[in-house]
Amino acid sequence: MKQPKIFTIGGATFDMFIRAHDHGIMEFKTAQETHDWLCLEHGGKVKIDEVHETFGGGATNTGVAFARMGFEVSTVVKVGSEYGDKVIDNLKKEGVDTRFIKHTSRDKTAFSTILNTFEGDRTVLAYSGANQYFTVKDLPLKDIKEADWIFLNHLTAEDNNIPRAILRILKENPHIKLAWNPGKEQLKQGIRKWKSLLDHTEILFVNKEEASLFARTPYKPAGIKSEDPKRHNHLPRSFLPPYADDVSEIMYQFFSKTDVKQVVITDSKNGAQASDGRHLYFCPVVLHKLVDATGAGDAFASGFTSAIILGESLKNALKYGTLNAHNVINYYGAQAGLLTREQIGKKLKQLDICVESTKLN
Repeated sequence: MKQPKIFTIGGATFDMFIRAHDHGIMEFKTAQETHDWLCLEHGGKVKIDEVHETFGGGATNTGVAFARMGFEVSTVVKVGSEYGDKVIDNLKKEGVDTRFIKHTSRDKTAFSTILNTFEGDRTVLAYSGANQYFTVKDLPLKDIKEADWIFLNHLTAEDNNIPRAILRILKENPHIKLAWNPGKEQLKQGIRKWKSLLDHTEILFVNKEEASLFARTPYKPAGIKSEDPKRHNHLPRSFLPPYADDVSEIMYQFFSKTDVKQVVITDSKNGAQASDGRHLYFCPVVLHKLVDATGAGDAFASGFTSAIILGESLKNALKYGTLNAHNVINYYGAQAGLLTREQIGKKLKQLDICVESTKLN
């Protein structure tokens, strides 16, 4: 049976993971907020315990993920003179179609040095490289029209022409479904600005902070009522664990102001929430020992989308995404731990993940 055709569009990077022997984490407070800072000895020579070369970038991460799930995948990115061949070879090894990858001599392939800490978190030193020259001219528009699904990842370049070009394709080809992970530029502009694309979006992926910015609506601690009764959209305390935040009002904004089909809001170790406009679902993370969190969001989004493509329920889609992300964070890099369809099936039988639901008021 012919597998669905997916185009992943966005960024590609060559990543180097480093674990420093001597480092510290300092908490820095102001009257308004608190930040954690990674500390290395200034002017010193810091010993490196581990170095791992891997690959990243939203389009390549999701491309590899969909290929491992058995779909026909083409990835559209831009690479430069250095590391570009490595990025392409890695995709070919994973069975991803690389015909539409563009090259530029203006810069190197995007590059990240990722400093892993003893807590399992990371600090990323990111060089945008060729990603910042990725424009609408690089899109194979005729070929994309043959897709069943488009996964549009966040874009480095502050260029709104790519999302607008995708919107035109969707309007002309209503059979194509879009999964969208917006970039900073679109998030800052808000959902009113991007209503037309959201109206044609099957699945929107944002984290909690991005969702709040996009919808211009704050999230609330679970079970705490708003002081303004007109904005009150209270969830029963039993629905969410005490560590999770109430995003129901944010969800309501998306579904009341756009025709987006499904919205997924992730919150790192605090789990994920998803809605189809009628019900709100919560899925906790699977307990784990964190090795590296890089790529967990892409793994979750690709796992969730794969489940929807396969005809699974929204509840099961949350489980697919959670299991994919859980496995990825047990490895260095964004791609090593990505699961196949068969592997996710086995893990679903082994692990009891309880997805709670309630009506979206």
